[in-house]
Amino acid sequence: MPRDVLILSGSAPELAAFVDAGADIAPDLRVRTLEGGAVTEVVDRRGSAVLSVQVPEFVENTAEVARLAPWASVDGPVWWTEAWAPWGPAGDVGVDIARAFAAALGAQVLVEDGS
Repeated sequence: MPRDVLILSGSAPELAAFVDAGADIAPDLRVRTLEGGAVTEVVDRRGSAVLSVQVPEFVENTAEVARLAPWASVDGPVWWTEAWAPWGPAGDVGVDIARAFAAALGAQVLVEDGS
């Protein structure tokens, strides 16, 4: 079972920022989409995912965001982006990409391992 990653941002995440974050961390990785674009994955040369990112959802109900993500400081509506990374070294690369992606957005991020 992969580790969950949650990214909350005030602005709409763009695929280009995600790709840039991945290229800066590990330029040998590739990007693919699944389920008609519902999930974007960063994969290694064997095609194994190091990070899978679901299409972001715009959430206007800040009380619901506070309930589901009490660690977050939310001032208004957010873009809720769920992602998954495997455990181990490959997943560590995926988590680094997720953090770089969040930093590029000025977003908040929580990784299941508590960091």
